[in-house]
Amino acid sequence: MRVLVSTWGWRSHYYPMVPFAWGLRAAGHEVSVASQPAMVQSIIGSGLTAVAVGEDLDFIEVFASGLGGKAAEEGESVTVDGAAARCAEAMVDDLVAFGHGWRPDVVVHDPLNLAAPVAARVLGVPAVKHLWAADFSEGIPLEEEVATGDLVRRFGIDRLPEAPDLVLDPCPPAMQVPPGSAPRQPIRFVPYNGTAVQPSWLWQPPSRPRVCVTWGTLMSEVDEDGRLFRAPRVVDALAVSDIEVVVATDPKSRPRFGALPDNVRFADGPLALHVVLPSCQAVVHQGGAGSTMTALAAGVPQVILPAVVDQRFNAAQLALTGAGVAGDLDTVATQVHQLLTEPRWREAATGLAEHNETRPSPAEVAAELPRLLE
Repeated sequence: MRVLVSTWGWRSHYYPMVPFAWGLRAAGHEVSVASQPAMVQSIIGSGLTAVAVGEDLDFIEVFASGLGGKAAEEGESVTVDGAAARCAEAMVDDLVAFGHGWRPDVVVHDPLNLAAPVAARVLGVPAVKHLWAADFSEGIPLEEEVATGDLVRRFGIDRLPEAPDLVLDPCPPAMQVPPGSAPRQPIRFVPYNGTAVQPSWLWQPPSRPRVCVTWGTLMSEVDEDGRLFRAPRVVDALAVSDIEVVVATDPKSRPRFGALPDNVRFADGPLALHVVLPSCQAVVHQGGAGSTMTALAAGVPQVILPAVVDQRFNAAQLALTGAGVAGDLDTVATQVHQLLTEPRWREAATGLAEHNETRPSPAEVAAELPRLLE
């Protein structure tokens, strides 16, 4: 088959789909990954073929006006803001044009990509929604003006499809929301965090409890006042404890941390979470789906300090499992101490990791995709 994978122009939307795309290639299928031009280097860095479609958006502006702005603070949906529609508008024409030329047999897309299901409908092929974690998109009402507007009508479609033909679900049932009408296929979450180097200090086990502090791929770039990128303040709060703190953030954010004590290690280069987390006893992060699920797969208890709506959703769903807790800056040191000293947190986290291992691998699901779409 020819499989068109499509994602927003942001790494955190793409990375969770990479292992499945690898599985498709290993099964002999052709795979093209279509996204906005800014994503090309990340796509080819993952070893897959990139297709630049549409135009880049200023995601800092998009985030400030929608995903991370007033609507997010009030708990409204990202689609109501129009952010998802703006991203779809920026790429849908080129995505459909590429599809007409390449003729894929199926379109695989991230949960908030509205352009991909439009392209699938125009091309007359199935659409497969690949979740990142708990399905944040399931509870998002789609504005009528988006569902029936120019995004679809320019292609002779009356309405955006309400459900995909198949959902690939990496989330354990204890953390997942009730499913919608589309059939679901469980899939193991296999982390991919981008290109990275394993440092020599990871070759030996730590001499004291190791706690990772990470803040995703977006927060440091859109934050202007410290409200969103809280990692420096978390490190300050944890550094007084008798633990080793490993900071796994964008190396460009290093100046924001200032002078660091001896028990805080800032990674000199790209440090993949899936490489460092197995050596950690706890992790503190912002609540992005990638960070949450990578820690889940590693069996590491989590403290999440969410700032925007999808992060609060992930924190709440994880808390249901007993493997993590939603925290804040005033209590983060105490909460980390609890995760390190109370066995119930590690036991719950281990249970989630063990469940994840029982799910079909991305390679197994990829091999079964033709049958699943029959």
